[in-house]
Amino acid sequence: MIKEHYSILFCSLTGNTKKLADAVYEILPKDKCDYFGENDSKIPPSDLLYIGFWTDKGSADTKTLELLAKLKNKKIFLFGTPMHGNLGDHAIAIQEQYFFEDFFPDYEYFEILMPMYHTQKKIIKNTVTPEDLVVISGGGWMGNLWIHNECVIREIVQNYPNNKIIILPQTVYYTSDELGEKEYRITNEILKKHSNLHIFVRERKSYNFIKQKFEFTGNSDVYLVPDMVLYGKNIITKGKCTGHEKVINVCIREDCESEQENIDDFYEKIKQNYNIRKVSTVIKSPVVLRKRIGELQKSWETFANAEITITDRLHAMLFSVLNGTPCIVLNNKTGKVFGVADWLDDTNMIVKANSLSEVLEKLKRTTIWEHKKYDREKLLNYFEKMAEVIRKD
Repeated sequence: MIKEHYSILFCSLTGNTKKLADAVYEILPKDKCDYFGENDSKIPPSDLLYIGFWTDKGSADTKTLELLAKLKNKKIFLFGTPMHGNLGDHAIAIQEQYFFEDFFPDYEYFEILMPMYHTQKKIIKNTVTPEDLVVISGGGWMGNLWIHNECVIREIVQNYPNNKIIILPQTVYYTSDELGEKEYRITNEILKKHSNLHIFVRERKSYNFIKQKFEFTGNSDVYLVPDMVLYGKNIITKGKCTGHEKVINVCIREDCESEQENIDDFYEKIKQNYNIRKVSTVIKSPVVLRKRIGELQKSWETFANAEITITDRLHAMLFSVLNGTPCIVLNNKTGKVFGVADWLDDTNMIVKANSLSEVLEKLKRTTIWEHKKYDREKLLNYFEKMAEVIRKD
């Protein structure tokens, strides 16, 4: 949203207030006007509001009072941001902060860290009013691989039945067994009872699953948008990049999302012909808020300085591409790596491989890897549309 956008709203009993509104409109740039007209008590998505009204016994008219009441103390509560060492989740959180600062400057913004949520649920619930936006941080929350996060979503949806709830871009993955089906049904039963729930997902596979399997009531719906890290604001390396070193970053996961076989054999073979650097987007120590940007900066510099990255971690891929480094990527169990990579097809910086042996073959066939500057403008329209959905009454 462009900062200079404005709206002019007025209530005019005798026509005098409308004349004043017309005069203000005449001297302002027309292309920056989101709305000009009578006040219908709805808040336009503008940074600046000009509100004209007539007075009734020393006070504003009823419609204006209704509008002014909506403008007071609007708050966004972002639930579930991390303190653990997964820097991909921290990159999501910082881009969510930038997103709300850019598109919702008229709201107060409160970040509820996951440990804070678990220890202060009652206090937080008593603080949130029905007019506030309840937002759940993006990531891989939905599904039964990380069931503790799924349970938080269920709990928040149940605890805030009168709030508009936003679930920021997610991957949805339920295992194709009895347990996965059971957990999906529990979540669906809870979510379908909320009439103002808006779920954003980051790959087509997740979008199709929710469209086909989840039931919605009222204004609730699902939307396809990029991963929040692709908002891409302020992802820079402070000029510390020493040039792309002749080194290959290798970032292969070894947790429940891994799909790779013969990892040790792969490392032995690749080290015979290439200079590799084993890296990770997960650090061992917790990351508190004041250290978030610093830790991210160090990680971005690692990916910016490499010749190429080989990874099956979603945010290792994004950290590389956003800093100009090409990738060979493998999919993970949930399909999110290839799914999010589809948003970046036109960058020509991502090569997909279906196995570690195929990675080695692709390395043999390519001797020069082109580094490019990432253009964040190409995906901004998706985030603008997301902001419109969030702000809509």
